[in-house]
Amino acid sequence: MTTSLAKWLVVAKWLLGAIGLALLVVGAVKVIATSSDAGVIILVIAGALLLVSPFILDRVEGISVSTTSIRFWLTREISELGAPKTAQIVERTIAGAAESYAFIHEELAGPEHRNARIQLQDLLVERCAAVARREKFQPSEVRMLFKNGSPMIRVLVLGLMRGDPSLADGATITAAIADSRSRNEQYQGLRLAEQCWHRLSKSDQDAIRAAINGSDIPLESSRRLLADAVLSLAVS
Repeated sequence: MTTSLAKWLVVAKWLLGAIGLALLVVGAVKVIATSSDAGVIILVIAGALLLVSPFILDRVEGISVSTTSIRFWLTREISELGAPKTAQIVERTIAGAAESYAFIHEELAGPEHRNARIQLQDLLVERCAAVARREKFQPSEVRMLFKNGSPMIRVLVLGLMRGDPSLADGATITAAIADSRSRNEQYQGLRLAEQCWHRLSKSDQDAIRAAINGSDIPLESSRRLLADAVLSLAVS
């Protein structure tokens, strides 16, 4: 490879990254602002791919995202877990967000992509919260999905609970903190604890405080800051 060609490839990679960043910003904003997510999720996925292309261009041809299979898997799992009504709402409203969430976990798994991954995950959880504000979910179905669902479903459920606090309960919040399947789940559980604190009974508050004190949450992390904020809240 000649020197001029090598320089051109470097420029091309970073140009793709800049385009990806622009698409990602546009898509992320629309994820929250719009109720129709089919085209928006494509923007998010395309933006994420292009954004990280300077780092993964050599392996990008091996990436395959089958949105149809993800949609089918997600709604089928929710239905088989005993939540058919929730499955119908998810298929109509959140399946696109779930596609992006699955893509993020698969293709942005490296530590070098951590910040981008966290920002996108938070935006997608906010999308779930927005859906819960306008759709009616059954609390029993939602709580059961958290208890028995996959790590991805558990995080999406926490997003639903943040949008509609009546779906949340002390046992789910405590489990998200003490028995989380991922750091993001624990983070979302702490956010939910802070949001719902004054709606919870004293026994639930005590259980959450015990879960935080029993968890090995790293110092100087966003989770630690949230945990300390929850611990500082007055017990009813």
